[in-house]
Amino acid sequence: MQLTVLGHWGAYPEAGEATSGYLLEHRGRRILLDCGSGVLSVLQNELALHELDAVFISHQHYDHIADLGCLQYACLIDTDLGKRTEPLPIYVAEPSEGAGTPACRTMKGSVILPVGAGDSLELYGLKFEFFRTFHEVYCLGCKITDGQAALVYTADTYYDESLIGFCEGANVLVAETSFYVDFQNARNYGHMNSAEVGYLASQAKAETVVLTHLPHFGDRTELIKEVKRHYGGEVILAAKGLKLPL
Repeated sequence: MQLTVLGHWGAYPEAGEATSGYLLEHRGRRILLDCGSGVLSVLQNELALHELDAVFISHQHYDHIADLGCLQYACLIDTDLGKRTEPLPIYVAEPSEGAGTPACRTMKGSVILPVGAGDSLELYGLKFEFFRTFHEVYCLGCKITDGQAALVYTADTYYDESLIGFCEGANVLVAETSFYVDFQNARNYGHMNSAEVGYLASQAKAETVVLTHLPHFGDRTELIKEVKRHYGGEVILAAKGLKLPL
């Protein structure tokens, strides 16, 4: 597996960059994890849009889904041009009771497929396991394994001890780190601060933690130092184009 960071900002993209979006590649297949603002433009530095094989959307906040409609239009155009021969499967976090109004719909060239907490999915030689996180809206994190390595993506969440089990043994833990350690009420915003990320990574015995969903203020290199006070493994600050082999 290889993960490429396309976007790593929370809330809105900084100039020339993007909010949440990650490209996972495995055995020639390409899967997009979240499709936030600016992601579609950055993604095309890595591949043509018709080469994308699947998408996972963790939740329906704009900084994770803003470019999805445009991606679906690209799928429609590529289908009409004969570049895409199969509809793009888009797996969207959705509660079993179907609460709320979907922010996306199936259209020509793509198909919306709901997934929920506790679901698992075999896709292109990868196993996806979805778990509920703690956020303002229904949100899923995921653990992705290829039989040798494990990647965990927390999506958006405040800290809760139940997350440790889901993140346990991750070779790479991509963890939202929205606030610095001195911001104690991150929970009120549905996010984690750096100390909580460090504790989560330590308790889960993750090999490497990637800090993402970054704040737009302060010296972000301080986040690394703050995480390391609680965690002894490798800490990496997400950046556009960062590639992480697993």
